[in-house]
Amino acid sequence: MEGGGLRLFFALPLPAELREALDRWQRAQPGTRGWSRPEGLHLTLAFLGERPVEALPTLLGLAAAVADRHGTFGLRAAGLGGFPKLDPVRVLWLGLDPCPALETLAADLRGALTAAGEAFDLKPFHPHLTLARFRRARAMTAFAPPPPAAFTADRLVLFESRPGGGYTPLGTWNLRRV
Repeated sequence: MEGGGLRLFFALPLPAELREALDRWQRAQPGTRGWSRPEGLHLTLAFLGERPVEALPTLLGLAAAVADRHGTFGLRAAGLGGFPKLDPVRVLWLGLDPCPALETLAADLRGALTAAGEAFDLKPFHPHLTLARFRRARAMTAFAPPPPAAFTADRLVLFESRPGGGYTPLGTWNLRRV
């Protein structure tokens, strides 16, 4: 980004098999505009927004410590949802079954950011995978449910959001094998 700033977020990446399955599902749905790129699908834990390059060492160290305190865990898809919550929706997402390990990881990461004085979006954590952002709201009934999906969360990643929608990993930390 110009001026040395980076648009950053912490997330859990999805395994290739799940991204490919969601890509097939997306291509079978009505309309082609607004769908998230399969290679960019992820589970955001904390959105930091614009941060100076100088913040990277602190963020990288903080993430390493957080990842070291958490083990891998399983996640399961729980059906479609959207924002706003009432139909029609502008953002279509895939929800996840409740998972205490995920909630604990997100809370630990957000707590570490707060303790370090690092700014992030303070909206409550609502675990989901954003599948589409539509310019015009769409009815939820227009979409078939995606296939059942389960996956293992095994890595924490600091991503930079690039102009044009791509994401670049700036740091990756394995969660402990349990």
